[in-house]
Amino acid sequence: MKKFLLMLTLLFACASAVFAFPSAARAEGETETYARVTRDGVYFYSTPASGAGLFVLPRTYFVKIVDTAGEYYRVRYLDSSGDGRALEGYCLADEIEPVGYTPETPYLVYSVTVTYRAGGDYSLPDSSLSEYTVTADYYGEFDYGSSTCYYVRLNGQFGYVPAASCSVVDYPENTEHTVQETPSSDGGTAENENSFGALNVVLICVLAVAALGAIYFLFRPAKGKKEGSPSFYDETEDVF
Repeated sequence: MKKFLLMLTLLFACASAVFAFPSAARAEGETETYARVTRDGVYFYSTPASGAGLFVLPRTYFVKIVDTAGEYYRVRYLDSSGDGRALEGYCLADEIEPVGYTPETPYLVYSVTVTYRAGGDYSLPDSSLSEYTVTADYYGEFDYGSSTCYYVRLNGQFGYVPAASCSVVDYPENTEHTVQETPSSDGGTAENENSFGALNVVLICVLAVAALGAIYFLFRPAKGKKEGSPSFYDETEDVF
């Protein structure tokens, strides 16, 4: 009976180790959740409502998922770092793609030059007095009627400027996601899950061999012994 209880204890310990390992590994690897913009026309909304679009996010870049709100994700775009650049808003959940990794360059950090000209026809000569330029942080574009505007941050304030008054927007695409793992539905990655799966198989095999070895050791048939030699087993134990 003692051998039987020892066998059950050993098998229980093996099973516990196998099933506990993936959870511990995932806990150590937990990261912030980002989602990438994989298509054109994905809006950043000020509130979770279809009429609250502020601008179209730059395709190929990312937003950080903060929470869920019905069919929307509450997201953060850009990190403040104390300078007030970050925006919190919403994106439709089915328009962005959560990923299981932390991108090195999640946000587009880009500036445009906005040119202001003196109004009216004063027959002024071309000079810096009739035209001046400023630099603004670019966030995305917004179509207003037949005109295109850019949503920018200028002198600490957010607002729109006509695209016709700005330098041409030509930012580089973010190619990080083309070399990353495919995300799984639970926020991990397929590659990681396969690794965990393969590791579990190895652990199960190793532990199963160890358990079988222990069982064999406990229940191996007694060999012939010389008279007078001590018995390996206690004569009072049950033998199955």
